[in-house]
Amino acid sequence: MSESVSGSEQEHWSGKAAFILAAVGSAVGLGNLVRFPSVAGSAGGGAFVLVYFLCVVLIALPVLIAELFIGRRGGGSAVSAVARLAKAEGNSSMWSLFCWIGMIASFMIVTFYSVLAGWVLDFVVLSFSDLMSNISANGIGAISNGAFAGMDDEEITGQLGALLESPVKMIVMLAIFNVITVFIVSRGVKGGIETAAKVMMPAFFALLLVLTVFSIINGDAGSALSFLFKPDMGKFMATLSDGSILLQAVGQAFFSLSLGSAMMITYGLYMGRDQDLPGSARIVAVADTSVALIAGLAIFPIVFAAGLNPDGGLTLLFSTFPLALHQIPFGGVLAIAIFLMTLFAALTSAIALLEVAVAFADGDLNLTREQRKRRRLVWSVLLGILMFVIGVGHVLSQVPTSVQDNFFNTWTPLDFIPMFEGKTLLDTFDKLSGDVLLPLGGFLTAIFAGWVMSSSSAREEIRFNSERTFRIWRFLVRWVCPLFVGLVLIYAVIVAPLRAQMEARGSDAKQTIEEMAAPKD
Repeated sequence: MSESVSGSEQEHWSGKAAFILAAVGSAVGLGNLVRFPSVAGSAGGGAFVLVYFLCVVLIALPVLIAELFIGRRGGGSAVSAVARLAKAEGNSSMWSLFCWIGMIASFMIVTFYSVLAGWVLDFVVLSFSDLMSNISANGIGAISNGAFAGMDDEEITGQLGALLESPVKMIVMLAIFNVITVFIVSRGVKGGIETAAKVMMPAFFALLLVLTVFSIINGDAGSALSFLFKPDMGKFMATLSDGSILLQAVGQAFFSLSLGSAMMITYGLYMGRDQDLPGSARIVAVADTSVALIAGLAIFPIVFAAGLNPDGGLTLLFSTFPLALHQIPFGGVLAIAIFLMTLFAALTSAIALLEVAVAFADGDLNLTREQRKRRRLVWSVLLGILMFVIGVGHVLSQVPTSVQDNFFNTWTPLDFIPMFEGKTLLDTFDKLSGDVLLPLGGFLTAIFAGWVMSSSSAREEIRFNSERTFRIWRFLVRWVCPLFVGLVLIYAVIVAPLRAQMEARGSDAKQTIEEMAAPKD
């Protein structure tokens, strides 16, 4: 039986509330605010939400508990924690490979996530400068005007396009966001990550609540509620026919909680022995899911009231929503609030993503607190520089070729692999990390927690309220979680690329037949 080896030199959260704020902050991000509500509404509303909720309870939550258990029991860094626990159970330290996979995925994600966050930062600046200009020109009463009052519809929806055509501006925003992220992570758990979470997450929730109330009162709340929560079995069954949406629900539930990336193992390192692990995990899962649903109530009533399309992912945030805010009173103030809220969510997620690699660079438990502190500062800066350099490549890959024909916006690094065909650097990083590395890391995490770690070790560390609950958790993490996460991985790596190829061939064949059947002159 392994024993908990958390060392006295390991930093810890100051308490349960600090951990929950930091963990929720790491999980809540752009996907919660724009992607999930849009997918839910398009895939059957309440029917999809129910399936998603079941995926959270039966798949994501058990793995979340497993990751926190591994981190707290092992100590040090995610990699050293798994290696130490595997040895204690009489297994190979090579099991730490899945933490390497998660750590690499986390760093890959933060390199392009910071670019998207830079876009959000630019829209915060745009919204603020627009409101100030409006007030300066028309007096304080202009505060009640819609957002971007001096622009027409085409200019409003074209703001993201204009940003993509300005690589220098994108690089500046990327640099600012990276500096803030590195500064916070370099200050450690209590002085940096925890302090930032205590400030930003209450502000995030306050802004979300205010936006939701305003949106419900002033927007088309009925259409939004119907879109999100009314079961549409026709849509739902149509999406079930190919299995992709069901697996997307599994993937969204799993990855929304930052699982498979070694992130929650890393945050588990800093949990005290007196903290209620299962209870904390449940709060994080509920809060993350609630944010995704409430975000829909903050955004869609305004979108529907403006008669705009609720689909679109990031397009919804950067094009559709600004146009909707243009048409309502106090839209300028709301634009600042929504983009500032989104920036807070992006920053807390980026902090957690970078922390995975920095925690590894900190060293293991054999180092003193001062040694770990010095290493953290040095490696935060070095990894931040690397993050920025790769981020510049991502920025350049997003510049339209019609504006600037550079190496990165024409380079498709893994074009020889079907699932990455035609994808630039940013899109390749996104797909490789999200569709391959994270599900692989999550699959191996579930196997390690359920099959390598002994039941006595898990029972002692997690401390469920009843033996029955522990047995349910162990069954889920041993059988259900690996099965469904494995299906997500297989679908992304094998089924989806094959389907895309078949559809492309079918489209080519159809075009050829139509050309042959066309009357000749």
